Amino acid sequence: MTMPKPAVTKPALPKSTVQDMADHWVSQSASGREVSVLVVFADAPEKPLLRVLRPGFRHCFMLVSGVRAGEWICLDPQSHRVRCESWCYSPIFDPYAYYQAIGYHCVWAGYPQSVARKIRFGPMSCVELVKRVLGISGFWIITPWQLYRHLRKTTENAHQIGDVFFSEKCS
Repeated sequence: MTMPKPAVTKPALPKSTVQDMADHWVSQSASGREVSVLVVFADAPEKPLLRVLRPGFRHCFMLVSGVRAGEWICLDPQSHRVRCESWCYSPIFDPYAYYQAIGYHCVWAGYPQSVARKIRFGPMSCVELVKRVLGISGFWIITPWQLYRHLRKTTENAHQIGDVFFSEKCS
């Protein structure tokens, strides 16, 4: 009868090494490209409850750049679901110019490399989804107009970001 060998245990990695590895893994993107987010603000005249909000700023949704040039992921929070679609356009398609041309307000925002890990409370709304994706923790931001003003204030050269973005994306 043979005796089972005792299990060999490997020495545990220091906690700081594990955290560094996790942070490095989280910060990597599949494409190595910077992820950009276009937040689009729209009107919602068909929803009577939203008429108390500022016209043109009654709803918001976002487009997130995909892995390949011309690929966009649309996250559109609606009252009963979050619509998530993947769109593939020509690499020279400019969503900022498109939505501006049809009368929507748009703001480019960078996808955060890391966000503070804290609990955020807020009702599920289009504004709250955008805030969560972008890592914004301002509890006072509850309407699309407040979010628009916050993004405009925190985004440097808001009108020029789109011009630079597409030359980088197509290269």
